[in-house]
Amino acid sequence: MKLNLTIVLLACVATLSAQTVEVTNHYEITPLTGQSAFFPIISPDGSKIVYTTQSFTGLKSYDLTTGETQVITTAEGAGFDPVFSLDGSTLYYRPQTRIEGKVHRALTEFNFKAKSAKQLIAPSRDLKRPAAIAGGMEVVADSKLIKSTGAKIEGNYVYSIAKEGKIVVCDGKSTRVLRPYGNQVESYLWTSLSPDGNKIATYAIGKGVVVLDLNGNILAELGNFDAPVWYGNDFVAAMKATDDGHQYTSSKIVLLNRNTKQVHDLTSPDEMGMNPSVSAETGKIVYNTLDGKIFMLELSITK
Repeated sequence: MKLNLTIVLLACVATLSAQTVEVTNHYEITPLTGQSAFFPIISPDGSKIVYTTQSFTGLKSYDLTTGETQVITTAEGAGFDPVFSLDGSTLYYRPQTRIEGKVHRALTEFNFKAKSAKQLIAPSRDLKRPAAIAGGMEVVADSKLIKSTGAKIEGNYVYSIAKEGKIVVCDGKSTRVLRPYGNQVESYLWTSLSPDGNKIATYAIGKGVVVLDLNGNILAELGNFDAPVWYGNDFVAAMKATDDGHQYTSSKIVLLNRNTKQVHDLTSPDEMGMNPSVSAETGKIVYNTLDGKIFMLELSITK
C-alpha cells in the first residue's frame, strides 16, 4: 500500500511539473499613452489600465479598446495602490494631503462612464487600501469597516498591516488576524486573495513570497521575489530585482508555480520589468520598466 501511494504521489508531481508556460504575445503600450508611466494596474476584464508617476502623483487611464487616454486626477499620492471595482466601471484611489504636517488620505471614487469623481471618505490618518466587492467596495478607516452604498459581501477579502506583522481576513461581519510567522516577520506586503477565495499570497519581509490558507497555515514558500499577484489559482506573477546597494541592476517578471515552486521567466533581466498587474478574466499581465515604459504580456499555460 505504501508503495502504491508513493507511485501515485510521484505521478501527481510529474503531472504538475509538466505544465509549460509560453509567452504568446509581448508588446509595448507606452507609445499609445504618449508618455512615461509607472505602477500600471489593469482592469479585471483587461480593457483598460491606469498608471501614475514615479512619485505616485496623479492618475491617468488608457482604454485598450478605444485608445482613449484620460486624466483621472492630478492629486498627490493618488497613484498609490488604486483599486478597480469588480466590473471595472469604477476606480477607487486615495489622494493624500498634509494636515498639521501629518499625511492624511481620503477615499475617492472615479466613474469611467460619467468621467466624474466624488469623495467617499474624508481625509483620515488610518485609511487602508479598499477591497472591491460585489456592487462596490469595503474599506477599513480609523479601525471601522465602511461599505459603499449598494455593496454586499459575497466572500472574504484580505489586507495586511505594515509594521505590525499582521494579515487580516474579513467577511464583512468580523475580522480574523493571522500571524503565520509570529514575531519573526514585522510586515507583510502585496497581500491578496486568490480568485477562488481559498488562498492568500503575500510578501513576508525576510521570508519572501508565501502562499497561505485562510487560517494562516503556510502552504508554500516561493522564494525572494517582490510584488506578488495571483495569476489564476495556481500561479503567482512577481518581479525579481537585483541592485548594487544604490540602484537596480536588473529586474524581470516571473511566474511562480505554487504547487511545484517552479520559476518561469517571462522577461529578460536587462529589460528591467517591474510591478506586474494581472487581469483576472483574461490572464493578461501589464508591467512597467525602470525608465517608465509599459508592456503587456499574454501567456499560454498547458500540461
